[in-house]
Amino acid sequence: MILRRLAIGLRKQDWVTVVIETLIVVFGVFIGLQVNNWNEARQERIETHSLLERLERDFEQQLALTDSGIARQLLYLEVTDRLITGIRAGQLDEDFLASDLALVDSIGSMPAPSAAFEELVSTGRMRLIRNAALRDELYRYDSYTGFLYLQFSQVAEPVAELSRVIIRAKTLELTGQPSTRFEQLGRVEAIDHTVLLEDREIMDALQSAYITQDNTHLILIALRARIERILDLLAEERGEPGP
Repeated sequence: MILRRLAIGLRKQDWVTVVIETLIVVFGVFIGLQVNNWNEARQERIETHSLLERLERDFEQQLALTDSGIARQLLYLEVTDRLITGIRAGQLDEDFLASDLALVDSIGSMPAPSAAFEELVSTGRMRLIRNAALRDELYRYDSYTGFLYLQFSQVAEPVAELSRVIIRAKTLELTGQPSTRFEQLGRVEAIDHTVLLEDREIMDALQSAYITQDNTHLILIALRARIERILDLLAEERGEPGP
């Protein structure tokens, strides 16, 4: 309809009509483009909000797992320290000996890379995160945890070696039946104090394991600081006060 009026105006050289109809067309196209841009911007804001919420949930979970790992690591350090101290003094703490032997060859696990971040990268949506500092921290965290995850078995080797040698001081309880609960697994019937006190390999393995457990504790503390930094930046990106 507008184009027909415009054609008639051109034939009649009715320039006022031509200008008005042209402006109507241009204005209509402009409004259409603006509405389309507004819809795209709105959709992007919704997508970004959802993305940031998922990242926040993921890293809050990472923080909880890391806190749990730190607590366990402190327990393992306490146990290993008590055994080393007792062997050096030639007097083992009988109140804790059985439980200490059950825990001493343990080590806290490292948190895995963020699944939400990896999905964000794989789908090409990193552009939705405007904060350059947040992007950098996410990339660094992913690189660091990925490296630790791949190297964990090597990092934990001294603790695995302790498990291999300290079994010499244990006589396992054999019932002839498989365990039905985890607490039954590896239950000890008797402990050979002489082996614990005199086997030099056990002392060497305990000390190596202590260093590894202490190093793991430091790594977890550093990871916790990285996670807190990311959560602060996520809150900033969402326009919310940090914790």
